[in-house]
Amino acid sequence: MTTSDLMVARQLGVHEFLTARGWLLDGDSDPARVWFANDVHAGWHYPGTYGGRHINEVADTTPVRLQSYFTFDNEGDEVFAIVPAGNLRGSGCPEHDTQERFFPLTADGVVQLDEIAALLDTLEPRARSLDPRALIECRYFGPCQRSV
Repeated sequence: MTTSDLMVARQLGVHEFLTARGWLLDGDSDPARVWFANDVHAGWHYPGTYGGRHINEVADTTPVRLQSYFTFDNEGDEVFAIVPAGNLRGSGCPEHDTQERFFPLTADGVVQLDEIAALLDTLEPRARSLDPRALIECRYFGPCQRSV
């Protein structure tokens, strides 16, 4: 199997895994293309975030949806990232923060989906229950003490 074939198989495996959980593809990229991981707009989001309500996007203000994508770590190695739903990194309280979680590829060059599934079993219900108004208030009026 060539490196390109491995990349496509990895991307399609993640795509099938996430879409089976109800996630949607972002951007205009196709995970069956080698360059998918290099597209900064390519990834997936969880449409159930905020109870499935549509939130208008306002730069640097709107809380982010639960999302995931391929990216590169500080050493230039490809990793898979998940961003929890909540406030932009560093704004608001730690409960509502969106610190990315990175998953390095295995020695075989695949994404460890069992580990990601366990995390999503926690993050998806949390994302559905979050109130975007409470997140915005947390961001602008100071870190809250609400438990999520």
